[in-house]
Amino acid sequence: MNDTERKIKSYDGSGITVTFEAARCYHAKECVRGLPEVFDIDKRPWIQPQHADADRLAQVVRRCPSGALKFRRDDGANETEPERNVVTVTAAGPIHVRGKFTVESDAPLNEWRMALCRCGLSKNKPHCDGSHFEKFDDDGRCPKASGEAARVDQNVECTSPVTLKPLPDGPVLCRGPVEIRNASGETIFVGEQAAFCRCGASSRKPFCDGTHGAVGFKS
Repeated sequence: MNDTERKIKSYDGSGITVTFEAARCYHAKECVRGLPEVFDIDKRPWIQPQHADADRLAQVVRRCPSGALKFRRDDGANETEPERNVVTVTAAGPIHVRGKFTVESDAPLNEWRMALCRCGLSKNKPHCDGSHFEKFDDDGRCPKASGEAARVDQNVECTSPVTLKPLPDGPVLCRGPVEIRNASGETIFVGEQAAFCRCGASSRKPFCDGTHGAVGFKS
């Protein structure tokens, strides 16, 4: 799938081009807080990269948790892949993913930054689209469960590629070395296989407990 099919827009600045994929944006507002002179939703176009230097602009774009914002630099100093695969649960919001991840689908997607829906309401699954606002209540503390979901394997380096496979009407299977943190930044899991709830109803969030079948979750 090319940029036109995914509706990715480009905005040229001085020595840098910023791209934006609206379907991936869930309005985390990291960009607006970081560079309000560049990212202003009350202006058209709402992204004006000419108002900041390339270094500062690249720094702020890298904060975008969903990957909706990316950049290309004329000098080749582009974004580099994260050193470690980390999944972070947010309070009443999505799962933030940073690392070497591939989403398995009809059109495989290789990404370093993503926000995965865990409320079950997104219209752009597996990505978050902001549908959780005022509709999803989970504090993201994720108390450790018993058994495999509570495993912290200190021997796992979390540096090799990871695949994410959304199952039809079910969880996202995560295969590969990954560290999972709760909304307080505490590590709750380090291992090589997990299943993330995306129906919003699991009693073991962020892990799947099979409730998607009972609630009739559709993806």
